[in-house]
Amino acid sequence: MPYCPHCHVEYQSGASECIDCLIPLVAGTPQFCPNCKEFVQENDTFCDNCGVILPREEESDSPECENHPDADAIGGCVICGKPVCEGCSTRHNGRIFCENDDHLNMHQGFVVAYTTSTDYEAEMIKANLEGAGINAVIFNQHDHVYFLNMGVLAHVNVMVPRSQMEEARDVITALLNEEGLEEEAEGGEADT
Repeated sequence: MPYCPHCHVEYQSGASECIDCLIPLVAGTPQFCPNCKEFVQENDTFCDNCGVILPREEESDSPECENHPDADAIGGCVICGKPVCEGCSTRHNGRIFCENDDHLNMHQGFVVAYTTSTDYEAEMIKANLEGAGINAVIFNQHDHVYFLNMGVLAHVNVMVPRSQMEEARDVITALLNEEGLEEEAEGGEADT
């Protein structure tokens, strides 16, 4: 059954566009994290919301901790995506963080406003947000070692202060409509 990649509503066969979001549907069934129940992409290794390793149907090697290659990762930092073992990770409010204290502090005040797989698109979104007076930062999974080559599957998150999320969503929506870009964001669902 097709579903909307933005709002995750499933449609009957034959439907081609979401009636609420007005974007093309994608084939398949939406997938959700077994831990936090947030939407996840089919090829995600870690949940973007809570950081836990997502189950795979096919048997594959577990990702290794970036700091300790001999240790299996228990998850990925929800800010930078770095694979971490039990010893390197910090858990806060059900989310996994790496040893960088700035990431824990940032997550408490910032939310993911947009997710893409390209640095260029993330920089464009950030520049437009800053032009609208919204502080934006980028965290990029391309910067970290993974047990497989993440390539285009790596996420680039544009984060904004929680208090400016609604304004940021409006700026991003206007930009996507104006530029005709394919929306890849979860539309700020990370702030739930």
